[in-house]
Amino acid sequence: MEDHRVGPLLRELPREQAREGFTARVLARLDAPEPQPWLHSRRYRLVFATAALAAVVASAGILQVHTGRQEALRTAEARKMLRELRSEHDSLKQELQSLSQPPVVYLGGDDEVDLVVDLSRVQSARF
Repeated sequence: MEDHRVGPLLRELPREQAREGFTARVLARLDAPEPQPWLHSRRYRLVFATAALAAVVASAGILQVHTGRQEALRTAEARKMLRELRSEHDSLKQELQSLSQPPVVYLGGDDEVDLVVDLSRVQSARF
């Protein structure tokens, strides 16, 4: 349909009439005090406070669980290090004991004879 023919067709339509008392209702609504915004109502404040408290409690719980896990990991790591240190200590202790036994001393020799003294058999040696 062409644009110049639309205007007359629209004018032929019946006009819409407002219901009875429409203007009075609109004016009464405009004169009425503004309703209190829901943000300032007691119910909203209570819901917000409850939600904030729940968030704080949940955060504290998560933090405590996280801290507990970290503590458990540190404890396990410390125990592992302690086992390694004890193992190293034992091996060093055995090595020290083997070194503390009286040594054998090589005194020299030639092509036919080597002179070796076992100090554990010498009575005056104290080791």
